[in-house]
Amino acid sequence: MAEKVYSIIEVAEQDGRWGYTDINFSEGRTSDPPGSGAGSVWRQISPLPIAGSGLAAAGSAEDRRRVYYQESDRSVVGAVYDPSSPDGPWSGYRVLTRETGAPSAAVGSALAVTRGSGGLRVLYLDDGRLDGGRRLVRLEEREREWTYAVCTDAPRGSPISPLAAVTTGLGEYTYYLDERGHVVEVSWPGAEGWSVCDVTSGVEDCPAPAPLSRLTAAGYGTDFRLVYFLDEGNHPVQLEHRVIEGTKKNPGGSALWQALNLSAYGAPAAAVGSGPAVVLTVGDHPQLYYPDADRMVVGVEFNGRGWDVRHAGVDADGGEGAPPVAVGGPLAAVAETDGSAARVYYLGAADPGADPQEGDHRLIELRGAGDKWTSRDLGAELELPDIATGVPSPFAAICTSGPRVYYTSEE
Repeated sequence: MAEKVYSIIEVAEQDGRWGYTDINFSEGRTSDPPGSGAGSVWRQISPLPIAGSGLAAAGSAEDRRRVYYQESDRSVVGAVYDPSSPDGPWSGYRVLTRETGAPSAAVGSALAVTRGSGGLRVLYLDDGRLDGGRRLVRLEEREREWTYAVCTDAPRGSPISPLAAVTTGLGEYTYYLDERGHVVEVSWPGAEGWSVCDVTSGVEDCPAPAPLSRLTAAGYGTDFRLVYFLDEGNHPVQLEHRVIEGTKKNPGGSALWQALNLSAYGAPAAAVGSGPAVVLTVGDHPQLYYPDADRMVVGVEFNGRGWDVRHAGVDADGGEGAPPVAVGGPLAAVAETDGSAARVYYLGAADPGADPQEGDHRLIELRGAGDKWTSRDLGAELELPDIATGVPSPFAAICTSGPRVYYTSEE
């Protein structure tokens, strides 16, 4: 059996039309005359990702796009979108760990990216070169130059820890699970360097995350932070960093973390090992999406006073329902640029009775707001390359001039 070749696929909507691009290969034509039977040829233009690579993406309103992943020696690669490049829009890249001398990523380390002052920040857990490994590493971009720092004061991440990163008006914040299963926050509040907070220990009666729980987070405004995970019963939990304004008795105000189990508002338990995704819509209201125990996508939406539960997967397409999420399949979500609707992307389960060799290779889009949702099988519509399913294969999604979804394929 031939060895699998992995590459990263971008699926993008532009002006209402969908298409896809392989960011690691460029397709060209042979010089043979027409009718000779020759066709297109593929040329590798950037380092290939490894099986189980972490994946993170960043974009901007000007349609600047970056994708981060791990290559064969677990160096962290940053691919840069440039539509003017003669070698293809994704031919530019930088191997950031080699360029800066930073340690390589640990096997299976997640990646996270957020935007700070002067540029992007890429986060991962290291490979053990320093003090046993799985320390948080921060790659920092300033004026297109990169440096790195290792957070030696922070606890080691768990062997399967997820990562989430956000930026607010006061600084940059990264979240992961340590070896005890506690939610840890590492922050960079400006020139003072980093600080470390064991959020779990600081919140009274904070639920413990499930061993396979993933994290998602959102930050906005001056210093609003939200972190989501699944507890040991697979119920969604929100950790909220609240800023309490000053009063006559407490002129300086205060800040604290609070935990809220969303099952109190009727949110159903999630499928074991599933990953939640959060988006912020109009008014910076969070909407959390995840697959329930039947692997149908559920939305839990803050309405300004409480939470509404939307059975988006079941109610989609006029009640016909969208495909369920594949077992252990990834999920990502973005808000449309005007905040009026959300788009959820996931690996759809194979249809009952389908050829087992086909596997779960369908990229599904759920789009909508409130009780009105529609689904689209982008995998079948675009004849997308197969999604890597033998190892954890995360999705990443951003919205620039339109939604862009990234996944690892296998050939």
